[in-house]
Amino acid sequence: MKSWIARKGTDCWTALVLMVFSGMIIREALDLDVGTPANPGSGFMIFITAAVLGLMASAQFIKSFFSNDQNTGRSPEKIKLWRIVSVIAANAMYIAILDRAGYILSTFILLCFLVQVYEKGRWIWVVAGASTTSVLTYLIFAKLLQLNLPQGLITFF
Repeated sequence: MKSWIARKGTDCWTALVLMVFSGMIIREALDLDVGTPANPGSGFMIFITAAVLGLMASAQFIKSFFSNDQNTGRSPEKIKLWRIVSVIAANAMYIAILDRAGYILSTFILLCFLVQVYEKGRWIWVVAGASTTSVLTYLIFAKLLQLNLPQGLITFF
């Protein structure tokens, strides 16, 4: 008979690790000036992002902890190491080209790549989703919140 620890799946333990991780980030963000939504400090976005991560991880932990899906005899999905390596490499390249290419173009390329690595899709939807996400996040962060994002090659925004 397996112990309850062994019966719980990776979703449960991944969520637990993410909850602890978000708590650590929140603690560090509180050391910075968080401020208010009207007057955000340097730790505001870090705090909000970590709080959202913590809430999502908590919901996943509760869902997976109380589910009995692990006892159905399903075989776990195989880990595709090439996906992990390619995502890490893509993020490293994103960081490297961000200043020169700019936020919108770099983010667009990264999102197209990540969607295709995770699950192959129709290019029209990939391009539409990546371009919409890139432009909307740029408008929200650069124009609305007045953060300095690299403009790079696209200068008409």
